[in-house]
Amino acid sequence: MPCRKCLVKSGKQGHLFGRTSMSHEHWQKKIIFPQWVLVLVLGMVVLLAMSCPRAHAQTNDDLKALVAHLKFVIPDETALVEPQKLERFVAQYQKRAVSAGLKDIDRQTAYVLLALYTSGKGLEQPEFKQVMAHPPASSDQFSDALIGLPQRVYDSGQPLWENAVNGSSR
Repeated sequence: MPCRKCLVKSGKQGHLFGRTSMSHEHWQKKIIFPQWVLVLVLGMVVLLAMSCPRAHAQTNDDLKALVAHLKFVIPDETALVEPQKLERFVAQYQKRAVSAGLKDIDRQTAYVLLALYTSGKGLEQPEFKQVMAHPPASSDQFSDALIGLPQRVYDSGQPLWENAVNGSSR
């Protein structure tokens, strides 16, 4: 029986399928290849591309710089938090800051400081969300806007280093 795609009789030496006598259609029916496997493989390819060391290094460098900056700004407080927990917390909120359009380290620092001082609860407050609807472009104006938030925003959550769940024991 000739192969429909290449018009060579199936089973001949050198044929695409070697010594098989199955047509392309029959061959495809024999192999069970669920569509979810294809989606899974494509997803893995995308994840591998996203985890490229060069792209990851840039993000990792930004995170390290922000953590170092926070340790400089509030050294006593950051020393009370386990280093891995601090880095995970900062990474989470740095990612949110960048997603909100805060590309510079100064505004990211102010954003993450509020998160640290409230264990993230301050960022859920309507007054903060109002500031983030149109965040000031300059770091000074952004810091002033956060400093000008009502005290209840800062009182909305415990500082990370005092939070028994996330902070280290004293």
